[in-house]
Amino acid sequence: MNGWSTEKLATLVNIVYGKSPSAIEKLDEGFPIFGTGGIVGYTSEFLCEGPSVILGRKGTIDKVQKCTGPFWAIDTTYYTTPKREFCWSWLYYTISSFDLRKLNEASGVPSLSRSSLEALDVAVPPLPQQQKIAVILKTVDDKLDVIVRQIETTQTLKQGLMQTLFSRGVGTQDTDGRWVPHAEFKDSELGEVPVGWEVVHQGVVATFFNGRAYKLTEWEETGTPVIRLQNLTGSGDKYYYSTLNLPEHQYANNGDLLYMWSASFGPYIWQGEKAIYHYHIWKVECGERLDKLFMYYSLVWLTTAMKSKTHGSTMMHLTKAGMEKYPMVLPPLAEQRQIARILSTVDSKIEVLTSRQTEVMNLKRGLMQKLLTGEWRVRVDAAATEP
Repeated sequence: MNGWSTEKLATLVNIVYGKSPSAIEKLDEGFPIFGTGGIVGYTSEFLCEGPSVILGRKGTIDKVQKCTGPFWAIDTTYYTTPKREFCWSWLYYTISSFDLRKLNEASGVPSLSRSSLEALDVAVPPLPQQQKIAVILKTVDDKLDVIVRQIETTQTLKQGLMQTLFSRGVGTQDTDGRWVPHAEFKDSELGEVPVGWEVVHQGVVATFFNGRAYKLTEWEETGTPVIRLQNLTGSGDKYYYSTLNLPEHQYANNGDLLYMWSASFGPYIWQGEKAIYHYHIWKVECGERLDKLFMYYSLVWLTTAMKSKTHGSTMMHLTKAGMEKYPMVLPPLAEQRQIARILSTVDSKIEVLTSRQTEVMNLKRGLMQKLLTGEWRVRVDAAATEP
């Protein structure tokens, strides 16, 4: 392979057990302390001078991390020290290209053995090619970092907008159709709101319908799809089906507003075909005084507020009767729609950025497959440096 060789990971690095952080002092700054999920604190001592690639030993075993300077690694991790010269960034990308979950050796908490890592077959190019490959992949990672920051900034903008829009509104329209900010406000159980707004219980303007619980014996291979939580959260795309004939309110049609109330929480606009919604989902039908998209964002705002006040215990006991009694602001219908349009525009930007993020991640995966296996060769026409 023109200077390439296939070697075991153990020929490149020592794989070393991390140590418990119990004997070191945690600080607000200093040398990073790495856990399996990332940096968990800082300390004045270090376990390894770096550079190093850090791997999960127990728990999160599929996250690969790289540190260029001194650090501490806790006892649920491994860290690596060099046996010979190579490009650390190249090794980081190479190990990241493996599906380490396939090496899991435990039925409970995921676990990686040192021997299984040492036995990994690594395609090793000459050092200049290692460096050039790392530079290319680092460029893609930099692009991903920019997109992630843009998504985070837009999400922060959305939260700020929701705070303002659900308390101050957008105003009233003048004769030219322009929105003039509200000038007068009044006290309410939800705080100060514009004069002309109402505060009502959600059940006054919307109807919450319970989903249907199913026995395993009722699942079918064909029929009407049954929407479960994983179908809305993206954690699963498999559907079960039902051949039962149910009342019309037990079906969700394209565009209907749903709310997940167990384990996962929050509203969702159904975009699929006619389906049955499962027991852990409510369908929300809006009355004449309530715009459906405004209600969607109102439920987003309510769910965010509830989550910020609890660690999940209150959310776990969310009931339909309780949701119906929750107060909500009710601006005039035209203002509801304008608020929904503003927030929908921000969501559209987030969707575009998220789609772009997926495209770049797919590009990175493709490049890693081609470059790290030697299927695509890089031409080293100048000295590459460690990125």
